[in-house]
This record gives sequence, C-alpha cells and structure tokens, in this order.
Amino acid sequence: MASEENNNIDYEQGTVSAADLHDSVRRENALHPGGKGTVGVSVLVVSAFILILGGGQLFSTSNGFRDSIYVNNDYVPAARPSLGGDDGGGAEVAWIDDWMKDGKKVYNNCIACHQASGLGIPGQFPPLVGSEWVDGGTSRLGAILLHGINGPFKVGGQTYNQLMPAWNNLSDEKIAQVITYIRREFGTLPEGDEGVVTTEMIQAARDKFSGQAAPYTEAELLAIPADENLSGAKVDLQTGDPLP
Repeated sequence: MASEENNNIDYEQGTVSAADLHDSVRRENALHPGGKGTVGVSVLVVSAFILILGGGQLFSTSNGFRDSIYVNNDYVPAARPSLGGDDGGGAEVAWIDDWMKDGKKVYNNCIACHQASGLGIPGQFPPLVGSEWVDGGTSRLGAILLHGINGPFKVGGQTYNQLMPAWNNLSDEKIAQVITYIRREFGTLPEGDEGVVTTEMIQAARDKFSGQAAPYTEAELLAIPADENLSGAKVDLQTGDPLP
C-alpha cells in the first residue's frame, strides 16, 4: 500500500487523489483543435463595420472609376516645358534651315583647316570667304569635295601647295549639305542663285566625275566652266520639294 501511495500523482506527499484531479480537469474549457477555433461576436461586428465604411468611402469618391474625377470642366493644362528640342509645337521650321544646320555639323570636319569663320590660316590653308572656288557654279566645288585638290593652286591671288583630300566617303546627303552651308555662309552667290545643293545633284556629280582617279590639279579644275552647276532640280526652300 505504501508503494501505491508513492506512485500517486502527487509524487511528494501523496495528498491529491486521482478523482480530485480529474474533477478539476473537467471544470476547465476543452482546447479546440487547431484551425477550428471560434471568433468572437465583437470581432465580427467590428470587421463588418470596417468593410461597410471602407466600401462606402471607395464608391463615393471613385465616381464609378471614370477619369472625370481627375479633370474638371474648369481645368486648363499648363504649357509643356521647353527642353530645348523640337516638341512638335510652334512654327514649322523651313527645310533650308534644317539643311543648313546639318551642313554646319558636317563642316566641323573642315574647321581645323578653314576655321569656323571660313577665313582659313594665311599661308597655310586657303580661305573659303571670297574664294573663287566657292563663288560661281557648283560643279568645281562638287569635284573638289568628291576627289580633292592637289597644289599648287591659287585662292584669292595667293598660292597654296597643300593637298586637300577627297571627302567622297561621306554620304551624298552630307556632301550636299556641307556645300550648301559653305556657299550660303561664306560665298558671294550670283544673282538668283540660292546656293542650294541637293542629294540628287551629288549623285549626278559622282557619275559625272567618276573617271577622276586622283585629286584634281588646278588646271583640271579650271577646265570646268566657272559658272557650271551640277545637274538636278532646284527645291522649294520651305519644304525641300523639287520645283517644277
């Protein structure tokens, strides 16, 4: 009997009986298995209130999710800020202005010798301003750009003995643009001549001067009439379209 009391659940004193222990356990609320617990009524009421309030606020301010909530009848959009580029607004730029702007970019290849002013370097590189090779017709200048010129040659009465290389690696368009820029910026154009050279004219020039294998000499260039122009239609300066 003593051994049974020592095995009682109260291991030290043996003063608690199994019946008393079971009664106390039965008085406790049983634990629910995981995932099967109940939610209090107060939590459900608060959650429902939040859903009703939030839904009412959403639909009262969304205007049926139409974009009219962002633009009202009195809304006037501010002008778009200018970023220095062509934003599609304002006056249309004339074709000749773009043609000259692109020609100036190509002319950056020439600045080291002829300078940005077109005055060249005295005694070393000839000027374009007042040059007989720039004034007059376009055939001589087109021949020089496509095949180069080897000195000695005279510009403005002064002799230069340099070699100007051919620039025929440039596209027809770029050669046409730079010749147009040089003629209009530095040349003295004959009356009625707008100084424009087109891509079509340079294409014709490549065919016309295709037999030239080496840079031109002064004598060969002088054989080309001073007022001769490259073949091709003149264009409308505003649109760039060929004139009838």
